[in-house]
Amino acid sequence: MNTRRQSLQDIQKHHCKNPNAGLWLDKFIPTQDKNDKEARSKFISEVSGIAAPDSYSMFYTRWEKMLDDYKQAGYAIERREAQVRGRVVLGTGNESVLETAVTLHRIYGVPYIPGSALKGLAASFARRYCGNDWSEKSENYKIVFGETDKSGCVIFFDAMCKASSGSALHTDVLTPHHRDYYMKPNIPPADWDDPNPVHFLSATGTYLIALATSEGGEDWLHSVLEILQNALGEIGIGAKTSSGYGRMKFI
Repeated sequence: MNTRRQSLQDIQKHHCKNPNAGLWLDKFIPTQDKNDKEARSKFISEVSGIAAPDSYSMFYTRWEKMLDDYKQAGYAIERREAQVRGRVVLGTGNESVLETAVTLHRIYGVPYIPGSALKGLAASFARRYCGNDWSEKSENYKIVFGETDKSGCVIFFDAMCKASSGSALHTDVLTPHHRDYYMKPNIPPADWDDPNPVHFLSATGTYLIALATSEGGEDWLHSVLEILQNALGEIGIGAKTSSGYGRMKFI
C-alpha cells in the first residue's frame, strides 16, 4: 500500500498530457495532513494551472451545434456570452476530499455553471425584486419557473466555459482569524488567535448562457433573459457573493 501511495506521489503534472483538473483534484492529493498548509496551498496552485484539454474545443463546438438543433426543431432560443467580473465560486459545498470543492465538468475538468443554478438565481431575483407580478404565487412565476407538479416553459442549459488556450481556474484564499470564536460557544475573539488560511479554487472566463422555450414563448424568454442579466450583474451566482464574487456581465 505504501509503495502504491508513493508511486502516486511520484507522478508529476508535466508527466501527463492534458490532465483532467477534476481527477487531479480528487485523486492526486499528495498528503492528507491538515497541519501541512503549504502542501495544500501548493496542490491547489498546481490544479489551477491545468488548462482545458485539446478535445474540449471540439466538445464546445458540438455544444453550440446542439443548441442549433433545438432551434431547428422549432424551439425559440437565446444565447448570450457572459464574462466573469473578477472571480466566481461554484460548488463549494459539494462532496470533496478537501475542505472546499468546485464545480468542474466530469469529462473535461473545466468549470461550468449548472443550468439549475442559473434557474435558481433567476427565480430568486424575480421573487425578491420584480414586484407582485413575479411573486411565487403569481401566474408569471408559475408559467416560467414551474410548480411542484408542473415544469416551467423556459429551459435553462448549463453555461459552458468558452474554449480557450489557458486555464479558467485560479487560486484563492480565505483566512479566518478567529476560528475558535466561529466554532465554539462563549469564546470571544482575541488578538493572539492564529489565522487559518484556507486555499480554494475559483474561476474566471466567459460562459455561454443559453435559454430556450417552445414556439410561442418568445416573450417569456426575453423577460427571463432580462431577469437573469440583472441577477448576474447585481447579486452574482455561486458562493461568497456578499464579498463580491459571482458577478457576471453580458457581452
